[in-house]
Amino acid sequence: MSIQEFEELYLTLTELYNENRFFEYIELSDAAIENAHGFGMYDKAILLLRYRCASHYQVGNLQVAISLLKQYRELTFQYGSDTDIISYYNIMAIYWEIFGHLKKAEDLMLKGLEIAERINDVEGIGKINNNLSHLELKMGRYDKAKEFALKSLYYGNYFEVKHSNPFKGVHFSKVNLATSQIWLGEFDGAYAIIQELLQVIQSPPYAKPEIEVFNVHALYCHKTGRIQEAIDTYQKAKNYAFQNSDWEMMQAICDSLMQIIEQQNDVEALCKIQKEYIETLLKIQQENYTHILFEIEYSDEKKQFEKTSYIDPLTNVYNRRYFDANANQMIEAAACNGEQLALIMVDLDHFKEINDTKGHLFGDTVLINTATILKNYFQAFDAIVARFGGDEFIVLMRLTENIVLQDIVNNLYDALTEMPFTCHDELISLAYSLGVSMSNHEQAFNLGELIHNADIALYQSKRNGRNQVTIFN
Repeated sequence: MSIQEFEELYLTLTELYNENRFFEYIELSDAAIENAHGFGMYDKAILLLRYRCASHYQVGNLQVAISLLKQYRELTFQYGSDTDIISYYNIMAIYWEIFGHLKKAEDLMLKGLEIAERINDVEGIGKINNNLSHLELKMGRYDKAKEFALKSLYYGNYFEVKHSNPFKGVHFSKVNLATSQIWLGEFDGAYAIIQELLQVIQSPPYAKPEIEVFNVHALYCHKTGRIQEAIDTYQKAKNYAFQNSDWEMMQAICDSLMQIIEQQNDVEALCKIQKEYIETLLKIQQENYTHILFEIEYSDEKKQFEKTSYIDPLTNVYNRRYFDANANQMIEAAACNGEQLALIMVDLDHFKEINDTKGHLFGDTVLINTATILKNYFQAFDAIVARFGGDEFIVLMRLTENIVLQDIVNNLYDALTEMPFTCHDELISLAYSLGVSMSNHEQAFNLGELIHNADIALYQSKRNGRNQVTIFN
């Protein structure tokens, strides 16, 4: 498959998923994920894999959905952005909820929501509020469920346009809102939403979104006294859930049916439903994959521990420990491949004076913003960015044929010195000294030599008046 063919398939798959055509998505997505990974398009590989995992969940194939989680987690933590990690927490929360671990599910949702609100990820905020609504319904807290459903719909622009890139998955938010309204006795509002949902249902096969609509419609009929219509609708929903082997949905529907039929004193029908209910519980017991979830959670904790060990807590870039542990590997790889490396030392001029006159909180802000600029600037390169200590940062980057080192460091210097800063309404100009060293084609320097030479260049920048770039010669 060529890159152009992949891009066309990627667009097709995105459309299929957004249109809830999950069966078709599953058929076509496997090869696309493999090719995205092969082309190094990890952002698209993560998205396609997430959609594949979710598609199997939506059609009731829990076994395959959970089997994909490990691969999805590895790809997300290795190459994913904050938005990818938000989605990962959201998906993991759904599976913990399925197996009855509601507190763990809520903790994961809130962890994802914290990141989503920090970076203003409307899609993430919308989805998590929707899932929190569903969680509150399970716990019988219908006022809270309604509150979260309304929040989710707000972020989906259901009421009025507020966001340029709104949350798209409002289907389940509408179902959750209608369900909470029914339990709260707000039948008119629930009826309007249900009619709206019923109008967009296409022909079979039906996945979870359509079955959820039948389910909430049956609940509405039950609570408004239309008993036979409720039973018929529940039976229809149960049949579709059975076709999909969606045992979680089967359990919920059988539970609702048993409550109605018990009230009708129909012993024969009750025995039949009870038998189906027991068979469903046995299926759920057989497909309880909590051991996989615990394994994944352990891996997450390990990753978090590694992040704590290697990330500078103030600036959120790598620390000296990480740099020392990984820079030599980068140098060895460059030596084997005959590649060049550049090492850049970045020092904030007069930092002690900044701390003494403007305060340590302002000094911390300067360091954080400096680290952010460095991290963002070198994101497009094969590079390690670390805080080397105090007000000094270090960068080790691989040089390819199309990279002109002088241009790289000059543009970096401009990015750093053009950063606007104000303290107590006073505009502050910051100065930076940079020292740069480089390996040669014949022999890569060892790490000590690269640092030593960059240090000499940095000292020369300081000696010549500071606030400039010097490349070691």
